[in-house]
Amino acid sequence: MGEHVKIKLASLALLGSVTVGATPAYAGAAVFPDQSTTSLDAPAVGNPPATVGDEGRLHLASDEQYVQTFGAAKAAARGLTYQAGDQAVSGAAADRAGSHWSVVKFSAHDKDGRYIPTRQGNREFGWVHFSGPHNIHNEKVIKAAVNEHPESGSTKTRKVYGAVLYDNLGIILARVKVIAQYHWETSDKKYKLADHDDKIGVITAFCQGSNKCPDALNRV
Repeated sequence: MGEHVKIKLASLALLGSVTVGATPAYAGAAVFPDQSTTSLDAPAVGNPPATVGDEGRLHLASDEQYVQTFGAAKAAARGLTYQAGDQAVSGAAADRAGSHWSVVKFSAHDKDGRYIPTRQGNREFGWVHFSGPHNIHNEKVIKAAVNEHPESGSTKTRKVYGAVLYDNLGIILARVKVIAQYHWETSDKKYKLADHDDKIGVITAFCQGSNKCPDALNRV
């Protein structure tokens, strides 16, 4: 009888040593040292790891604003350089053209006061041209890019603007370029506005190094 009680106590002692999530080490059971135990602090199954630095909000700014915020050295270290182009200022008028391609969806002004519209366009230029193929369908992206002085490579009639998507640590996740025609007709002279004081505006917008911009760009 006494021996039977001792065996029961020994069994309880073994059970008491089992940790939460571990495989119970019953007497006579095979031991598998390569099986990992589950920590109580481990994330729930199905929760993906964070892919953005600091797990914070994403931000959108023109190239110029990013350099002003983080400094030229830090921007250059992350592959971004900004150099202003020509600084000529010219007046502009609101859209008065009536055909479908020329309808203005929205507009913005750059740091020199230039009126830069984004027109409905078609498969060759404008909103229709870049919104689907390049996955830019939030007007905030275009407005953020235009909110700077034209970048290097701009001419009197062709303006280049840029914007970056970055996280709370300043890590750049996407680089956007916007090309605008600052003239009343396109460079190939196929499309013309009746008002010669008006501007064609945004020809295209895209993310450098990728055919399609990330979806996160449209959610900022």
